Amino acid sequence: MDKLFFVKEQQRKKILKQWQQIMNRQLIERSIHTKLLQTDVWHQAHTIGITISKGLEWDTEQLIHKAWRQGKRIAIPKSNLKDHSMTFHCYQDGDELENVWADIWEPIPSNATIMEKNFIDLMIVPGIVFSKSGLRIGYGGGFYDRYLQDYTGTTVSLAADFQIVDTINYEKHDKPVDILISNFGKIYCKHT
Repeated sequence: MDKLFFVKEQQRKKILKQWQQIMNRQLIERSIHTKLLQTDVWHQAHTIGITISKGLEWDTEQLIHKAWRQGKRIAIPKSNLKDHSMTFHCYQDGDELENVWADIWEPIPSNATIMEKNFIDLMIVPGIVFSKSGLRIGYGGGFYDRYLQDYTGTTVSLAADFQIVDTINYEKHDKPVDILISNFGKIYCKHT
């Protein structure tokens, strides 16, 4: 196991432990949602790429329903475990999903239309730990880092204050996000 992997794993475990112990989860989540919904990038987006949240993650279903009510299109990812790639598929109210691995709900490819990257204006990128420069530590699969390499829309991550650290050790393929939305406000990330 290399040193970088070990350091990232330690940061991931530390933040996950803090996340499990927070007492005011609903208040933090509501604040993050409100701040996201007030941004220009949300208002200007026609199509939003977003995952169906799981476990400790900040709820995305409320955001998805809000987007639908505002007439926005939603695209959710389908993961390919063989090469750690993703495709995004149109997701509409009532569409059936499948739970294939790691308790992640994904579109059923035969029932969903692929949404090309250039049609997704705003990508809500999940993660566990974030630096102020937009670097992130996710679950370790590298799916989003691969997908975002040639993505040209705006990337945003939702992160409570305890998830934001000063620095994250990174590799050259790690792709930072443009904006962090926290319970304290918006951080425009300066990519390193």
